[in-house]
Amino acid sequence: MQKTMSNLKNRHIKSKSVVSRIKNEALIDRRRKQIVQGAVKVFSEKGFHKATVREIAEASGITLGTMYNYVRTKEDILFICYEYMTTILSEGLKEAICGLEDPREELRAILRRNMDIIYAHQDVVMFLYQESGAYDQEAIRSVLSQEMKYIELFEEVLRRCFQGKKINEFRLRLAADILSYMPVILVLRRWSLNRRFESMEEVKEGILDFLEKEIELIVEDHQYERPVKNEEH
Repeated sequence: MQKTMSNLKNRHIKSKSVVSRIKNEALIDRRRKQIVQGAVKVFSEKGFHKATVREIAEASGITLGTMYNYVRTKEDILFICYEYMTTILSEGLKEAICGLEDPREELRAILRRNMDIIYAHQDVVMFLYQESGAYDQEAIRSVLSQEMKYIELFEEVLRRCFQGKKINEFRLRLAADILSYMPVILVLRRWSLNRRFESMEEVKEGILDFLEKEIELIVEDHQYERPVKNEEH
């Protein structure tokens, strides 16, 4: 995985594409949304390896023959689920900051929208995490490439937010990773959070307040005392 990430940084990666026999883009989009919904149901119940394309077709409300007009393999189905989620996230985040001029408002808007989208699609996010080991090498490269674009969007917003200040590059890049994927806690810890707090809206606001305060570490001269390490004698 580390070697793959290094390759991504140094050269352009051709994205994986799922070939469709249908040329109507609107129909492809509609059918693939059906397939994603069916796949989430089947994969969540049976897991990737035990699920069949026929079962996914039935859960999607389409025939097996129709299914093969839009995907070739079960791996293709898993990939379009990931692609579907990243498209929703990317478009949603860009929409959230469209027209905003204050960088701080941009930051809060993108953080909030990120949490809302991930929580709204928690079933898709959960099964994508559970089945991430089923990606083939081509899909892994494409997934990592798409993730980098997603993270870079957070980097851009952070740079605007701290424009004119001395930025610690390491902290900024790390913060972009943390901010983009922190909302996944709403999915992975949803049962515990629902029991421990009055509402998920309260949790979202708490995470938002916490993140906004902690990103100040991006500024190089921010006063921060590192914890003292206990030395064994």
